Amino acid sequence: MTLRRTLTGLALCVMALTLFMGCVETGPPPPIVVVETPPPPPPPLYFVNVSSLALRDGPATGAPQIGTLQFNDEVELLDTSSGWGRVYDLRRNMEGWASLRYLQAVPADRPRSVPKRRAPAPKEPAKPAEPPKAM
Repeated sequence: MTLRRTLTGLALCVMALTLFMGCVETGPPPPIVVVETPPPPPPPLYFVNVSSLALRDGPATGAPQIGTLQFNDEVELLDTSSGWGRVYDLRRNMEGWASLRYLQAVPADRPRSVPKRRAPAPKEPAKPAEPPKAM
């Protein structure tokens, strides 16, 4: 019988503790901490250093030309690929690809000269095959 009384007393104590725990007030919820990340830096600005530069649809000279950049036009460099830059033309609100060799980080005083492409040297004509000599 003592075991039964002990278990009953224990059960009553647990119920009393449960009741008292429900009456305890909790404090305000912890404040929500918002960590503000700084905005990403703007893309770097570059300037066209030749009198006229083709703005292309892709990073190759074979890509269709979609516009022309003029000397000292300001562009944002968005991406690069094999000597080409994907740029955003601020003045015309256009995006395209331009050769990085004709862009620089500061405005230029005068346009840089662009070397002319030389036509490949003509190939020597093939010598006609000589007919076999009869013996």
